[in-house]
Amino acid sequence: MEPLLFCNIGWMEHYRGSDTNNTIEGGGRYVRETGTGGEVHNFLPYNGRYYGYVQTVHGGSIRIERLGAAPDAAELPGVTVVWTARHPGTGGTCVVGWYRHATVRREYDELPNLPRRSTWSWHGREVGYYITAPAEDALLLPPDARTLAVPRGKGGIGQSNVWYADGESATAFVQQARTFIEAYIRTGRPPRKRSGPRRQPDLLKRLAVELAAVKLVGQHYTDLGYALTSVEKDNVGWDLEATAGRLCLRLEVKGLSGSQLVVELTPNEYRAFTNSAYQATYRLCVVTQALTTPRLHVFSYASDRQQWLDEYGQLLTVEPIISARLASE
Repeated sequence: MEPLLFCNIGWMEHYRGSDTNNTIEGGGRYVRETGTGGEVHNFLPYNGRYYGYVQTVHGGSIRIERLGAAPDAAELPGVTVVWTARHPGTGGTCVVGWYRHATVRREYDELPNLPRRSTWSWHGREVGYYITAPAEDALLLPPDARTLAVPRGKGGIGQSNVWYADGESATAFVQQARTFIEAYIRTGRPPRKRSGPRRQPDLLKRLAVELAAVKLVGQHYTDLGYALTSVEKDNVGWDLEATAGRLCLRLEVKGLSGSQLVVELTPNEYRAFTNSAYQATYRLCVVTQALTTPRLHVFSYASDRQQWLDEYGQLLTVEPIISARLASE
């Protein structure tokens, strides 16, 4: 069984370079001041491998002897490196991806003749790494699948970004992380919770297309490890709440019988959709061709672009419609 090493980095959607469409959040003082960091390329393949960076204490070494390496070893192969980041919506730390069968270097290294460049430069470093792994043995979770919360403090990550998880208090979470990773490798989704039956949304939809849309959205998020609650009757401006630990997503569901993606929001739904306090956790879930060949589009707000995009990169065009209520006394 491979030892686990946890490395905390800034939050990104892709980690394939930093630009206006894919910025980094969190990750420490350097990232806050410059808007970039060494981890921005952690999931950008180079010659069939990923090269991962984590900010160590004062740019020092990784103590690979705590993972089983010899005291004088320069590197240790056969490690599962779990990447974590602070969620921008909840503030909690969660697992964002992993490298399996990784080689962890004691000291920072740089790739010669690397054809990619960034604006990142910390103590003369540019696009270097501590950890490398075959691209086929690595996985970056989509943002909404990052549901495994990582403990902080006793039994969890401390002030350092590198956590060896070799204490007795970390045993339970290490096993939880192993189970999560193994389930994802085997099924493409996290393990189902056994603490009780999954909460199903109790929605009364008149149209079959809406029922099909709700069912598909519900299945999508329960497969990701969320518990669902229907809040449609509460008139809050969205249909479902999907909860996983500290993360709670607000899901507005729209079903369409055709392939053209055009939906309308009620005034109450539109207020929630445009509320800046909800944007980080609000999802507009549109199911096209719901009764024949359903396809789910999940639109989330990209704060750096100030636009709504789905996972396919489609841009949502918002056209406000003016209406009025007329009455006679």
